[in-house]
Amino acid sequence: MELFGGYSRTEYSVFSLYSGPWRAAPFNGWEVSAALPFRPHLALEADFVGGYSPSNHYSLRTYMGGVRVSKQAGKGTLYAHGLVGALTFNSGGLTATATSAAGALGGGADVWFSRHIGARLVQLDYLRNNNQAAVLGFEHGPGTTGPGNTFRIATGLMFRLGQTRPVP
Repeated sequence: MELFGGYSRTEYSVFSLYSGPWRAAPFNGWEVSAALPFRPHLALEADFVGGYSPSNHYSLRTYMGGVRVSKQAGKGTLYAHGLVGALTFNSGGLTATATSAAGALGGGADVWFSRHIGARLVQLDYLRNNNQAAVLGFEHGPGTTGPGNTFRIATGLMFRLGQTRPVP
């Protein structure tokens, strides 16, 4: 099993009450994931992200799972994954909190320093959802959604648990 923990950044569009239009709000936070191999180059993955906007009280969380495909290249690993699950947007108690379906498609690169410790150099995901709480105050009526497509980037530390093959 491989475990990841690190920093994550997401730009998420928010429509503020009485001020509009849609604006990208930065969300800095954490990401943890676990990948459990079930065949060579294939693993099941669980991924959890929490982000907080530094300019207001917004928070963003994703809870997703899916499949990861990987390729070992020397001391590095390249991978791609497809994840599905949910996204929760919280306006910090101002007016809105909602959870919607979400999906992510992306990949990244890891480098291993030893059999059990490494670093995720970069992970880049395309995040898709249609969360209505991002329309703060719901002033446009039910069913209004904004730009739900965004990217997130992550970096951090990797740990391997259990039996592993030697890294060249």
